[in-house]
Amino acid sequence: MSLLSSLFGSNNNSMLSEEEVASDILKDSKFSILALVSAATEAVNPDIRNMLQDQLDTAIKDHYELLDLLIRKGWYPAYDKPEDQLKKQGEEANSFK
Repeated sequence: MSLLSSLFGSNNNSMLSEEEVASDILKDSKFSILALVSAATEAVNPDIRNMLQDQLDTAIKDHYELLDLLIRKGWYPAYDKPEDQLKKQGEEANSFK
């Protein structure tokens, strides 16, 4: 069986899940952002630097949209909601009294 067949499969057992695909895209997004940061900081030409900065801004925005989706679906282990974090910190602070 070829690699593509094993990934996308001829049967349902070998197909990638939406979670796996989204996680791979998120990982690739991180690498793209790092590459754009590196290129933008090395660019000498101001026009190229501005173009790379615009692409970086878009890549970061897209990354956060995807990250938010993964968090909402429970596919990305994120921190608690801010309210829950404050509640937990308050409980911890009260335990020292």
